[in-house]
Amino acid sequence: MQEGRSSNIFSISTPPPPRYILRVDLQPASQGRLTPIENMILLMKYPLLPRALLLLAFSAPAWAAEKEPAAIIAELEKGGDTARLTRELAGLGPGALDTIREKIRTGPSPVTRFLEQARNSIVAEQVSTALRKGLASQLSFDGQYHELGKNRAENIEALFYLLNDESSPLTIRLTSCRALADISDKSILPRLRQLYWDLLLDSRLREELGIILAIFGDTQSVEKELGRYAQFANHQRSLVRLSANVQLSNIYYRIRDYEKAVEAYEKIIELSERIFKAESQAGIPKELLDARKEQLNLHYYNAACSNSLNGSLERARKYLLKAVQGNPEHYGNISKDGDLLKLRKDPGFPAFM
Repeated sequence: MQEGRSSNIFSISTPPPPRYILRVDLQPASQGRLTPIENMILLMKYPLLPRALLLLAFSAPAWAAEKEPAAIIAELEKGGDTARLTRELAGLGPGALDTIREKIRTGPSPVTRFLEQARNSIVAEQVSTALRKGLASQLSFDGQYHELGKNRAENIEALFYLLNDESSPLTIRLTSCRALADISDKSILPRLRQLYWDLLLDSRLREELGIILAIFGDTQSVEKELGRYAQFANHQRSLVRLSANVQLSNIYYRIRDYEKAVEAYEKIIELSERIFKAESQAGIPKELLDARKEQLNLHYYNAACSNSLNGSLERARKYLLKAVQGNPEHYGNISKDGDLLKLRKDPGFPAFM
């Protein structure tokens, strides 16, 4: 399924280049401290280079050794500054995980809590990167984050951390819910229920959690949402009916009731085509008409996805063809969208392409 188009809030601005770049290409034979001979040769070769700068450059190996995870853990065990050392340990990134995990496995100790904090911070950053990658694709499909099931326990904790982190972008928090559904571990159901009933929770997160609960078999909350939109599905105004059916199709798709999602998409496409034709004849501004056309093409694409998931491959091909003809950009998603997997496996698919 393809998400609606939006600007990428995760774009990274490139910092300006440094004004001065100093490059010293020296490889002394000895390790660590310079020998007196090497020190003399160095000063003769670079007489204008400040001694402090040389000292900094050649003390780097010793500094790096102090930043090894084992060294930081040892300092923690000696009673060092726990806040600073935990931050430093987490700052080492994924390369420190094996050492941290091994130390945790040796059994409880006074520093276990700080090791777990550092580990969770590193894992949360890895998980956040996976979520951002999924968001950048502008695709959303069942199983998109299944790879997070490999380190299940750690990744689940990281996802709950991101979900509860109010400083995280809402898109990351919502995607954390979807990733929890992909991991598909029913042991988290009580925690999901507890979060759902948090009175201070953002309404969009609560709606998303209701969908995840339904995937795990608890349909109480999502049935209320379906009932709310269903009462407008046959409204006398076309735009109201369209909006209601779009919401219904999205919920049915998300809770993996693809048969009902397909039914909703049939109504969406019928209404969208009729509205587009009427507005074209009415001579509305081109900008608005182009937006309607783009939305119609998106409905075609998503209808193809739901039909593929439902096993209705002929209809999936029909709508996919309309989507690509209307907007060739959709063609680039066909090979990587998990919702179209059944369609791609169909023997007639190569000829169709």
